[in-house]
Amino acid sequence: MPSQVRTYVRKTQAERREEIIDAALELLGEYGLEGTTVSRIADAVGLTPGALYRHFESRNAILAAANAAAARQALSWLDTSRAPEVLRRLEELKETHAAWTKNHLSTIVRPFFQALSFSQQADLAGEMTLERILLYGLLVEMADEGKRQGSIRPDVESADVAWTMLMFIWIEDIALMLDAEEAITGGVFSRNFHRMLESFRPRSTADPSVGELSCLALPPPSIAVGPPAVTGAMGTPHGR
Repeated sequence: MPSQVRTYVRKTQAERREEIIDAALELLGEYGLEGTTVSRIADAVGLTPGALYRHFESRNAILAAANAAAARQALSWLDTSRAPEVLRRLEELKETHAAWTKNHLSTIVRPFFQALSFSQQADLAGEMTLERILLYGLLVEMADEGKRQGSIRPDVESADVAWTMLMFIWIEDIALMLDAEEAITGGVFSRNFHRMLESFRPRSTADPSVGELSCLALPPPSIAVGPPAVTGAMGTPHGR
């Protein structure tokens, strides 16, 4: 029988860097920020830790590159709607967000929140926030477009529209990470989001059936807490 010859394909520097970044994102989703060690990243791509440093100068450099890649991927969510009317586009983006998050929970969403939660990684947390501002800037541009076309009132601050979107998508992210999906499937988020969007619409075209914004009600997490503080007549704790 003819002997089998194993062929090795040498990867380019760019290909190897992309492979390392992809591995880091997968590990962040599985092990968190502290568990995404240089050794684990190197094992995932078949390199020694020393060889890894030929492509990135430090672990933080790998994590920062992984975050930048995740942020670029996060912008793909904006492609889930092409509706010409901006308020309709925002509504469709909201409706597609939960499914998008489920598909990217481990590679984009969890790494983002994990990095922000580590105060000792101040440089990395700052980069995570700034990368998300890319999304914020695009949402501001979308709101400006809506004002130009007349679907959003001209007196509405575009920043208000952008932060409304971020507020709802981030709370959906958190709900999914807390396994509180009933807040999404039960319509709590959709009803309140629709009310908020209607507040941006020109009054002549606003939906009269939409009431005032009600409080978002996430199911309480299963966390043990101490007894409530005894309060005085003005609602302030005694002894203060």
